[in-house]
Amino acid sequence: MKTILIPVDFSVSSINAINYAVDLSNHRHVEQIILFTQCYVSLFEQIIPTPDFIQTGENEAQELRGKLKRQLEELKAQLLKKLGAGTTIKTVFLKMPLLRAALKLIEEEQPDVLLLGSNNDFVDEKSSVGDHMIELARISPVPVFIVPPDARYVPVTNALVACDFKTLNHVGLLKRLHGIKHWPHPKLALLNVDPLNKHLDPEHPVQEIDGILKEMLADYEYELFYSDENDILKGVIEFADQHQQQLIIALPGEHSFLYSLTHQSITEGLSRDAGKPVLILK
Repeated sequence: MKTILIPVDFSVSSINAINYAVDLSNHRHVEQIILFTQCYVSLFEQIIPTPDFIQTGENEAQELRGKLKRQLEELKAQLLKKLGAGTTIKTVFLKMPLLRAALKLIEEEQPDVLLLGSNNDFVDEKSSVGDHMIELARISPVPVFIVPPDARYVPVTNALVACDFKTLNHVGLLKRLHGIKHWPHPKLALLNVDPLNKHLDPEHPVQEIDGILKEMLADYEYELFYSDENDILKGVIEFADQHQQQLIIALPGEHSFLYSLTHQSITEGLSRDAGKPVLILK
């Protein structure tokens, strides 16, 4: 893997995501980790006081920016002691809103993955990255890897792919894993949440599905599963827990039954409730 891009807000969940990336890099070579933080004080904030009568002036803004830059450099120094040879760390500070900063760096740096720390289990923790998780995942043109707060890096040998067998073409997106250099090549568990048990009908195209999967996933070891759970999200999470899946891969697409998850509640649903890392292919 060449480059991982990570937004940093110095929250517990953000630091956990960074540590995950460091361990991943030490196991599967990553050439560069880019850490970026940002500080944007709008003109409105400088003119209008908050409900607590706090008004951010230019002096306060400069002081905050200086503090964030120092924290970022201190974090870099700490991480370099943990990283193996061959991996570099780049730090970037931008004076712009988080989403705009992320898009700017994705365009300039062309990372393989945007890695985000989820703060959903830390109710009392303030995290700008966690609060904007859904928006970041939605706008990113590159794959997004979400690290829940309790996740620790382990080599990924198996992964769950939740998919709708009525739209099997989306399974072909898994080939994009090859575009992420040095990414794990796990055994895949393909799960179709089918509460009506349509796969048991005599006319169910089992052979056609099997043929399509063999063609699309020729390079992967995989197994096909069905769930009759009425709640799709619950079915995915329960399967991941019961079968000890280490990673959940989300396939976006307008006709996929995961469409609503990948566009609305992927972090609130999969990342928080499953407690497992989630890779969203774009």
